[in-house]
Amino acid sequence: MTQQGAATFNLNDQRFYLKESTTGNTVQVPADTYLSHYTSLLPSQRDTDDLVSHVERKLKATGPSKALTSNGWVATNVKGPTEDRVFKRLEDIAESIHDHCVEWNKTKQHPKLRKRTTRLICRPGHTTASEVRGGSMRTDARFILLEEEGEEVDSENVPTSAVAGPAEFKCQLTAEFRIDNESKVLGAVGHIIYADPCRRSVMAFTIEDRLMRFWYFSRSHITVSAEFDYHANPRLFIRFVIFMTFASLEDLGYDPTVKRIHVSKEEIQYRFTVGDKVYQTTGVIHEMNLDIVTRATRVWEVVELGPGDVPIGGSKVLKDVWLYFDAKPESDIYNEIFAALRQLDEAGSVPESERPPPLQPGSSLEEDAKHYFMTIVSDSIVMINGQPDEAQEPPAGYLEFFYTEEEEKVAKEATIEGSQRGDVDGCTPKLKRADGAAYPHKKRTHRRIVFEEVCRTLYKVLSYADFAKGLAQLVYGNPGNCLIYKGQTKISDLEYARPYAAPGHGAAPLTGTPGFMAVEYQVGRHLFELPRVLVRIRHGKPPPPDQVDWFKFNFLHDLESVIWIYLWFLLETLPESFTPAEVVRHKKPILSLYHMLFDGSLRGSADRRMFMEHCATVKGREYKEVISALTEVHGVDSMIPKALQAFQCLAGCYGAVESSKPLFPESPHMTHWDRKVFLHEFYEDIHFYFMDVHEQMKEKTDTALPIWYTDQEAKHRAQQAAGPSKKRSAGTGRNKRPRTGTGRDSEPYVPPVVADEDEESDSDSDEPPSPTEESQKRKVVAGKRKRGGRA
Repeated sequence: MTQQGAATFNLNDQRFYLKESTTGNTVQVPADTYLSHYTSLLPSQRDTDDLVSHVERKLKATGPSKALTSNGWVATNVKGPTEDRVFKRLEDIAESIHDHCVEWNKTKQHPKLRKRTTRLICRPGHTTASEVRGGSMRTDARFILLEEEGEEVDSENVPTSAVAGPAEFKCQLTAEFRIDNESKVLGAVGHIIYADPCRRSVMAFTIEDRLMRFWYFSRSHITVSAEFDYHANPRLFIRFVIFMTFASLEDLGYDPTVKRIHVSKEEIQYRFTVGDKVYQTTGVIHEMNLDIVTRATRVWEVVELGPGDVPIGGSKVLKDVWLYFDAKPESDIYNEIFAALRQLDEAGSVPESERPPPLQPGSSLEEDAKHYFMTIVSDSIVMINGQPDEAQEPPAGYLEFFYTEEEEKVAKEATIEGSQRGDVDGCTPKLKRADGAAYPHKKRTHRRIVFEEVCRTLYKVLSYADFAKGLAQLVYGNPGNCLIYKGQTKISDLEYARPYAAPGHGAAPLTGTPGFMAVEYQVGRHLFELPRVLVRIRHGKPPPPDQVDWFKFNFLHDLESVIWIYLWFLLETLPESFTPAEVVRHKKPILSLYHMLFDGSLRGSADRRMFMEHCATVKGREYKEVISALTEVHGVDSMIPKALQAFQCLAGCYGAVESSKPLFPESPHMTHWDRKVFLHEFYEDIHFYFMDVHEQMKEKTDTALPIWYTDQEAKHRAQQAAGPSKKRSAGTGRNKRPRTGTGRDSEPYVPPVVADEDEESDSDSDEPPSPTEESQKRKVVAGKRKRGGRA
């Protein structure tokens, strides 16, 4: 599945993750509903039925080329030969279907049938060539493009980008084989849709003995057809093959607004159309995770192209993302924020004692705030053939689909040729009626946003002084996605930003990186309320009658996220000056604390809750363990561990806020704390903790070393963190990256985590790496570019 020289990944773990993350995003519909919803090729149902009937008659015609009988497909309705030999014959079936379509169209002259797009090949032992490390794969069969970028695709050397639709086969029907097919098709599509920025959706099919299922994968949902006997119902398979053979690239899920550019033998870049402009990538800033149903955020460093494809101006940042159709565009949220600040400036309603220190003498709130935000150049919907590019909702009347489970037992099946059998007991997929509230499967819109500034993520900063200074600046902003531009911290990704006290329940949906979420936000309740409320809740009793059960996200939760980011940095690094013996001595206890507090769970661990809730009390065992371990690392005189007293300070702030009376207590959806109880002093206190670290460390050369890195890897990461060198290549779109002696990339793979209850596993923001995950970054396929494929 992976190329030689690439880092080794646990393929089974990847497939298991994909199956887990797509449960709840996968629906099932009847096979004919699937075909009518996803494979509309001809303008009318009448033409489609006429074409399928013509092909079926021809396939049943007598003679040596007879392919179809009353018992099903002659070529595959056999017992005995190996799986590969049986399903290899599907190639001939697909070719016959194509030939009969061409014959039918000689008189009909339908434009959609004039040009063939793909062909089916069965090469289970062949590995695809990918421009992404870990993006190669093996499938039992695949529909491949006839041409890619004007060159014929070699069926013996197929790039992953030319796989229009994978397929997996089994000669027998057992739970084990069904699980294997489901896992492999998910893995194949996960690699296709991750490896290729030009893909929007993918179709596939699987076979277990005589039973076939069609699959459709998009950014909003996954649909699997109800299984059917493809021997007893050949028309369904015929229609699917017709679509896959003649459908346009757009209908097959390719994005015509993205073009692959081969800069050299070892470098690939991409050209994105954004409105009426074209941008070409020069580097990868952030990749989406190995998820399918997701926002699929990709961030690139780009340059604008003018006439003759000549670069115009300097580098910019392009973000490609799939947002819910009803989500506000980032540019609209940006404008609303500054419109509100402008109103405050004009009204003069913010006393000087309550506003952050001005960045320039006499500057307004609006002027100061702009330093913390990236400048949006453009924000637009991707248009394809004059229509917005959208990932639609699934067909009406769907059922929720649950993948086959390991423990299922399968009864021995009948082998009567041509029999019409029902579901085999124990191998029937689990279904339940769709619950729209639990599984929204909402439509998504494809958007591209271009930013002026090319920033570094705060997570790549290795200097203790610079990291602390960046967090000090964030105290007055929002920790969202933290970026550094010319020493100034900036925030991005405003899709989920909303005004404080907006109507709605504050406990759901959870959005963000779980390790950086405020604990109250994770558990969905206030932890520092009046004692009589806490006592009753902790003993499983309801709150007093005069206390409404309510929770809403507030300003202190953002402030807490900043401190969690700081603690994450301290628990995943050690000073670079440490000797190997010191690394060995401190590594285990630090990693133990890391896993205790940053376990990646959406609701957070009990230890994490106890750490925050009792950090300022004598019960704070978890807090004391952290302080003790970090003091051992950095010394008793260092401000680095002492700055964690910010947690205790914040606990006091929570107590002050939550002891006050909320507004609108009789209406849970409107209840919130008055803005006035969030004092400016809260922010000043936290700000000074981080500035104390910065002041102490700024004259020193101490930098942090991620504790799972070797010396060589740490050196390379430090070079990256220092920024680009003066001598720069023509582009680094998807070029080969410097390799280290351990077979790992220069940056750890960012593990996919469940971070949005509304979107199941929709977490592809610029999150920090985890010490326990393998790296997975882009790498171009080395070798010659031949006619017909890649070497």
